[in-house]
Amino acid sequence: PQFLIIIINLKFKAMNFFENLFTKATPKKHTIFIVEDNETYANLLENFLLFHFPEIHTIKKFTSGEACLKELHQKPTVIIMDHLLNKNKSGAATGLTITKKMKTINPNLNIILLSAQTEIEVVSKTITKYGAIYIPKNDEAFNKIEEQIKQFVR
Repeated sequence: PQFLIIIINLKFKAMNFFENLFTKATPKKHTIFIVEDNETYANLLENFLLFHFPEIHTIKKFTSGEACLKELHQKPTVIIMDHLLNKNKSGAATGLTITKKMKTINPNLNIILLSAQTEIEVVSKTITKYGAIYIPKNDEAFNKIEEQIKQFVR
């Protein structure tokens, strides 16, 4: 009888193990892309995100939108991009231009466009035409980014 009880207990333990194995969702590993030509700002944002979102697996930083475009195959959870990238380099694409290209490649990308500009055209195109989120680059930017990212990673 004890042998039978041991076998039954082992059977239930094995069933529970396999049930848990297949029914419990494994936590998703999130990747965030930061596209920002100001290294100090990018580092501050990275540290802020790592502190507030321990579930973020990887943060990759890019100084140009073109470099970020080449890495879209990594399927980032969110892309946070400055609008005026490399403004001192002639011919450098703006964040809005890169957003348009990214949305052509993958319309489901979650893109947050940051800008110190308050041009209504930039804001309008970001939201309506390209389905991205516009956040002004000001004292509240990191808190607003946090609010948006919570929707994508949790």
